[in-house]
Amino acid sequence: MGQQFSGTPAHDQHHDLASSFTAHLKNLEVENKIISQETISLIELQLKKGNIEEATFAINSVLEKNNNAQLNIAVTGESGAGKSSFINALRGIGHEEKDAALIGVVEMTMKRTPYIHPDFPNVIIWDLPGIGITKFQPKHYLENVKFREYDFFIIVSATRFKKNDLDLAKTIKIKKKDFYFVRTKVDCDLKNAQISKPTTFDREKVLQQIREDCVINFKSNNINKPQIFLISNCDLSKYDFPILKDKLLKDLLVQKHHDFMLSLLKIIDRAILRNRYFLKQFTWLEELKSKILATLPVESITSDK
Repeated sequence: MGQQFSGTPAHDQHHDLASSFTAHLKNLEVENKIISQETISLIELQLKKGNIEEATFAINSVLEKNNNAQLNIAVTGESGAGKSSFINALRGIGHEEKDAALIGVVEMTMKRTPYIHPDFPNVIIWDLPGIGITKFQPKHYLENVKFREYDFFIIVSATRFKKNDLDLAKTIKIKKKDFYFVRTKVDCDLKNAQISKPTTFDREKVLQQIREDCVINFKSNNINKPQIFLISNCDLSKYDFPILKDKLLKDLLVQKHHDFMLSLLKIIDRAILRNRYFLKQFTWLEELKSKILATLPVESITSDK
């Protein structure tokens, strides 16, 4: 049996504390899909009872499950930008292999399609239909592809920076999500530049111009510069693809843990503030808060306030 509290007002105070946790846990569950309704109900019940050990056990179980939580990456962009080829490259799968994302000269992805990363089974890469195609007009696109369900986005763009790229980036930022911007077919850009200016062609200069053009477009529209990668789906050993592949999964797995811990920290902070007098007895919450703070870099804590 867990430790119980005594005192006349305990029932109402436990109920208030439980309600505070429940409201915030439900918000967290919607955003991260980590905390099940069953777990939320269990925490609520134990807090109502004042059962410290069981409530602590339930929260610790959530923390442990977070290590194996599903991570959903959405790959989006205009039709023809090379999204499906890019997904196959990320997964290390040939275009003709089983379970490869379909590619073709016409739009092949007519509904969002999940692909499991072969090396990281909890990482799901979603191939979204090309924005702007007849079936998915921009005003309905985000609703149709279930925009809120993804943890991270990769906008894939080709040849020139387009309005749809910008609209996607704005919406992602409004939703407080992060994204990479991947510029495909840079081999074609280089080839065209060499043909048009054969005597003055400078490979690195052209690549820098492409990168700077992306940065200018983001900054001129009040969007902080994202990570920008220049790649060719035809030659994955060149340009930025090796860097992207290595960085993506490392960043996202760390970010998933980081975001979760910040969310849990907010829940604990709000519960403590709303129940300051009663929570003098809830020292385990303060201890848990201290442990969470110890896992977060200082800049993350200060920037979140």
